[in-house]
Order: sequence, then C-alpha cells, then structure tokens
Amino acid sequence: MQGPGSAGLSLGTLPLSANAVELKSASQAILDEAASDLEKVLAREGTRTVANTLEPIDRILLRVLDVQDHGSTLFSVHTSADVRTAAREASEASHRFFSAFFVNRAAYDALQAIDWSDAPPLARRASEKLLLEMRRSGVELDLAKREAMRKLSDEIDGIQFEFMDQLTKPSQAVEVASAAEFAGLPEDYIRQHPPDAQGRCTLSTAYTDVFPVLSFARSADLRRRVLGAFYSRAYPQNEEVLRRLLTRRREFSDLLGYPSYAAYAMEDKMMRTPEAAWGFLDRIAELLRPPAARDRDTLLARKRQDDPTAARLDPWDVAGGLGHGFFEEQLKTERFRVDSKSVREYLPYAQVRDGLFSLCERLFAIEIRRVEPSDLWHPSVEAYDVLRGGELLGRFFLDLVPREGKFNHAAQFTLRTGVLGRQLPQAVLVCNFFASTTEAERSLFRYEDVVTFFHESGHLLHHIFSGHTAWTATSGAWIETDFIEAPSQLFEEWARDPSLLVEFARHWKTGEPMPREIAERLVEAERFGRAFRWLSQVGAAAASLDLYERDPSSFEAGRLMRETFARYGLVPLPESSHFECSWGHLTGYSALYYTYAWSLVIARDLLGPFLEKGTLLDPALAQRYVKEILAPGASAPPQQLVENYLGRPLSYEAFEQWVTMPSTATTPANAP
Repeated sequence: MQGPGSAGLSLGTLPLSANAVELKSASQAILDEAASDLEKVLAREGTRTVANTLEPIDRILLRVLDVQDHGSTLFSVHTSADVRTAAREASEASHRFFSAFFVNRAAYDALQAIDWSDAPPLARRASEKLLLEMRRSGVELDLAKREAMRKLSDEIDGIQFEFMDQLTKPSQAVEVASAAEFAGLPEDYIRQHPPDAQGRCTLSTAYTDVFPVLSFARSADLRRRVLGAFYSRAYPQNEEVLRRLLTRRREFSDLLGYPSYAAYAMEDKMMRTPEAAWGFLDRIAELLRPPAARDRDTLLARKRQDDPTAARLDPWDVAGGLGHGFFEEQLKTERFRVDSKSVREYLPYAQVRDGLFSLCERLFAIEIRRVEPSDLWHPSVEAYDVLRGGELLGRFFLDLVPREGKFNHAAQFTLRTGVLGRQLPQAVLVCNFFASTTEAERSLFRYEDVVTFFHESGHLLHHIFSGHTAWTATSGAWIETDFIEAPSQLFEEWARDPSLLVEFARHWKTGEPMPREIAERLVEAERFGRAFRWLSQVGAAAASLDLYERDPSSFEAGRLMRETFARYGLVPLPESSHFECSWGHLTGYSALYYTYAWSLVIARDLLGPFLEKGTLLDPALAQRYVKEILAPGASAPPQQLVENYLGRPLSYEAFEQWVTMPSTATTPANAP
C-alpha cells in the first residue's frame, strides 16, 4: 500500500479486511520476530551506541505498536465478531510485549549504557522517554515485584477491553408507545423509526437515536427515559468491571509507591500532581459558576413558560450536560431565531466534508485525495491520502455510520504511527453521525455534529503532521495526554466562524448557501449555555479524579461520582443513573478527564495569533502553527512548544474571556 511520492515508505503491512485467522497469524508473526530481534540487540557485546541499541529497539517497538493500534482499531470498527475478537487478542498480545519490555532490566541497562558522544539531541530525548516509561513500569524494582507489575499491567489492559466491549452491546432500549411521543423531532428522524403494527417502536442508546430526542422531543417523559437508558447502557455489566479496573490500578500505583493512581497518572503530564489538578478545577469552577447560574436561570424561566409550577431543571431538560438540551434548543429558536432542524437542511454530509477538506488544503498547503483501497472493513468507509507538494504525508479513513459492534462515541484512532524514513502515519476518524438506513452523502448534520467533525479532524491533522519525527518515542503517540485535546479544540473554531460556515453550508435541495445572518445567529446561539455546559465538564473531571485518587475499597463508584459531580454541576446526575458504567474515558483517560478543560485553556491561547491577524484564514500563520505545534509531536515538552509559538508563557486570559463571554439571551425579568 504505497502512494505517489511516498519514496517507498510503507503505509502498513497488516491487512484491514483480513479474516480472524489471517489477522492472528500476521500479528503473531510480527510479535515473534520482534521478540527474536530484541534478544539479538540485548545480546550484543561492546559499546552501546544509538546505532546498535536505540535505533533497533525503536524499530522493534514501532512494529509492536503497529500491531497494538491495528488490533485496537479493528476491535472498535470491524463488522465481524470473530475479527473483533482476534483484533482484541492481537492488541492484548502486543500490550504483553510492551509490559514485558518496560520491566526488562537488560533493556533498561542497555539504554542507560548508550554512549551519547556526538548523538543528536532528539535521540537522547527518545531514550529518556523510554527510560522514564520503564521506571514508571517498575523496572527498578526487584524481580518478584517486576513480575507482579507486568501481570497487573496485562490484567488492566484486558479489563479496559472488557469495559469497552460492553459499550458496544445493546443492553438498554426505550419503548415508544405512540407517534405522539415523537412530537418536535425532525421529520427524517421520525421516518427512520417507523411504528410496528401496534403503533410502537423501540429506540436504542445509539447516538443517532439519543441526541435528537434530548434536543427536540417535547415529551419530557420520553427525554427522561432516553437519558436514563443512555446513562445506564452498560449497567450492571460494567459495575463489577469498573470496580476491578479501579482496584488493579490502585494496586499498580501502590507497588510503585504512589499515594494514588491519580498521582501516578499525572506525574509525567503537564499538570504533574492531583493537587495541581484540583486547584485548576476549583479555579475555573469559581470562574464559571456566576455565568453558569445565569444560564440555568434563563433555562428555568423558559421551562416555566411551559410548566409554571417547575421548581428546577431536570437532567433531561439540559441533555444531562452531554450537549445542547431541549430548552436550549427552544431558546435558539425563540431568541436567536435559529431553528436547529432547519439549519440541518444546510449541512448535508458531503458538503460539510468537502468544505472541511477545502479549508485544510487552503490553510495548510496540502492536497486531500480520495483513494479506493481494496481492503476496507465496511463499504461505508472512505479513504483519503494527504499530500504536500506531491509528497505523500499519510492516509486517513472516515467511518461515520453506526452499526452493531462498532465503537459508539466519536474519536480518532491511530492505525499507524508515522516515523521519518520508516512508515507514514495512518488514522481512522470513527464517529456515529448518521442512521445506517440513510445514505451518508444525503445525511444531514446537526450543527453540534459539524463542530464534533472539526474537533476530531483536529486530532487527525495532529496525527498526520506529527508522523514525521525521527523516533517512535518522539511521535505524536507519545505526547502528554493533557495536551492532546488542545489542537482538536482549537480546530473547532473554524466551524464557529460565520464567514467560513457560509462557504460550505448549502441547502441540500436547492444548493443555496446559508444566509450570512443565519450563520451569525447560529454561532451566537451556540455561545449561550457555554459556561453551564463547561461547568458540567468540570464536574465530570472532578469525578474522574475522585474515583482514581481514593482507595476503591472505600466507596461505591456510582454514588461517589454523583456526589462529586453535584459539587460542581448545577443540575445533578439522575439518582438512578449509572454513567460510570458507560463512561469510556474512565479507561484510557483514567483520572485525566480534566484534560478537556486544561487543553481548552491552551487552545484559546493558541488562537490568539489568528485573532490578532483578524482572520482564521492566514495560510502563513496556519503553517507556522503546524510547524511549531503539530509537527514536533513529542519531540519537545508541550509547554516549550506553546511558549515558542506564542513568544511567552501560557495565559488563562483568553480562556476566561471566552468562557464567560455574555450571550444576547439575557435572563428575563421574571427569572428566579
């Protein structure tokens, strides 16, 4: 699989459409060869150098990382249950290789013994990152503890797969007794859910079923039942799985001498300590509470127009903090004169996709070219090559249609980590925007989905541009987790610019562009509730931190999460909810969900140079951003990248102004 101008660099050797037997055989062959090659490197005698130690080890780890990423991706997207099982096994096998390597004292000693005379600085950083990961895996402990650490690491990896596997299995459904309950929902949604002979239908907990109900259904009872099912979609299956995950991670951090798993998880991140994270969350919660309270009061006043006896907002009135809820949508229509259902008519998928691609080509001097590989895992998947000056930079795939067994959130999955001179980066953008019964090209986006599409594309750009550093350990795959959301949150801003929006927002029937005044009102309407929604995010971040900082034997996870969330959010989680059982971020992000708020502080500051220019369409500035922020990957600490780009240390000022910016949806005089 090579593209034009690739200079012979491989896009990858593992098959995307293999059956389970083929996948298992190909993966195992790579892992066996990697183990054999590692033995040869460690058996080498004489002076240790970059050429005879670091380079071959880095190459070995890249091959194993390919297996892990390939397996994780196919586990999340493949249509065959057998292939998903084989993919999970391949990923777990590669993880076992890594967990054994990271406690391999001979490998640790070999890397430490490298003669750094005349070695390039980036090679030294790659080695230091490997050595740090090995120390954090327990390589300096005695043999018995190293073995215990290895076993724990492997068990934790398996538990994470078990948790995520449950999220793909339908376990909750909502029965709709009559078409009357669909009042307020878009016409295409109603068509996609035809009633049976008794006039009933069943809603799943897929995003395409849930979020339109939470945004548009006039029936509060339907919203309540759908939100309850969504929050509990992996309950009770994941209750015990989560307990084991928290327990094993605590045992892991205990063996290393950390006061909590949260302390372990943050040590090598930008935040460094749980104390710093709590301080950060408290600081922005204090900032957000006054404007969030005004948002709440405005929403409650709107609810009282329908129900004069209403004493509070319920979670199903505000989408449970997950997005734009019913009364936000009502205010959009009434105060901003923006009907989200009508706006969708201007946002057909193909138009949005092509507009996003055109924007990227204009900003970053790249070409995005459709390709037709023969080994895709589903007919709806699209593949694209990214080129610059005729040279292939990498490949990405779009998998946007929900189906049984598929990952049901929105994320960018790494398929291949790119390393200069070895292989090109590949990524898969996995979302669930459209009903499987609707042709994707004709499917209509909600505006919130457009922002999500840009967000995930920001991850995609980061992966492609950072896939050309000299070492596996300096690639984007190794960047600090609490920086990783900054580029994606920054790229959302291009979806919030009215002048850019009208360029690609065109009516799906007439082709007429969205009127500029509608685009401006839409962006203004999106601003309303911003503080309210972000305060809910702070509550979620505090909950993840709380779960991982305490001894898991001392609390019940669901109750602790609801209590912690309530200390920050203005609308509590439903008492009967079990969101902790369906919150996938508790696996990969663990205690680090504060990443979203922290990365937003960074993103708002990174936007400053564009705002100073007065335009988001300055190619020279965009390409400097790529060169100084995205392309380095993990070649330097993110603090250093940010300071070099801005010419000063990171500041909270832009974030504080953005998140507290008042909306024209002022609180009515009769508000509480």
